[in-house]
Amino acid sequence: MAWGRRTRARVRLCGGALALAVLATGCWGEGGDADGTDDPSASPEASGGAAAAEPDGPFLGFVPDPDRRPKNRAQALKVARKVVAKPEDWGAGYVKSSDYKSGPRRTPELSEDCVWEQRRLPDSEFAAVVRRSELPAKGDAGPMRVAAVVTVHRTEESARWEMARTLEEPLRCPGQRLNATERVTGLRSGGDLSPDPSGATDYLQESGEVHSDLPGSPHPYVWDVCRMGTVTLAVSVKSATGHDKQEALATSSKVIGYMGARVIMEMGVRK
Repeated sequence: MAWGRRTRARVRLCGGALALAVLATGCWGEGGDADGTDDPSASPEASGGAAAAEPDGPFLGFVPDPDRRPKNRAQALKVARKVVAKPEDWGAGYVKSSDYKSGPRRTPELSEDCVWEQRRLPDSEFAAVVRRSELPAKGDAGPMRVAAVVTVHRTEESARWEMARTLEEPLRCPGQRLNATERVTGLRSGGDLSPDPSGATDYLQESGEVHSDLPGSPHPYVWDVCRMGTVTLAVSVKSATGHDKQEALATSSKVIGYMGARVIMEMGVRK
């Protein structure tokens, strides 16, 4: 699938937009504690920061610091909990979903029959943290349901393999079962593996329609995935009546930008 100029602009999200997010919001808070609690002060929204925008300038690559890369599960889990998006990152009015947390020893995986399941974390990964939030229905607008996933791999090769698998999944399964009440159809994927000459980052995006029990179904669905060294970030947005695809795209871009900025702060070369 040829994505052309628009995709190249969005690919920069894993570089330039993250730098913009850091500049806009200043230093990040400590994020999630070791016991999994979340710190609202780590959020750009809580600190009054502006949303990350798609930059027009050249791609600014993430420069990983090998000495700051997680070396064990405890370090990886600490980074993942700091990086993963909380409700306030998504915007005003977002709250924790009833199934807010999952992980860190299990991870979402697409089965051979195109059904998403929770599987045991493979040996190639240190930790995977999922946080689900939603914007409750209000007036004529339905609920926006969103999720953020941070996976810390043992090696960059493992993280690259996840990106390759993600690119292949819509080809194998253009229709996918998310859970007992939701499925997505018409999935398309595109992006740019290693758009950064340094090879430190990759970016992919899937989009389609989510079918659910919500009025007006199906609705737009967006799934963004970004690799930064040994860490992969993923964001899903399930739209609803009263929220169009552009809102879903903007929400996804903003939040993956916030998480990427946190990766830079936690694992990037200090300048």
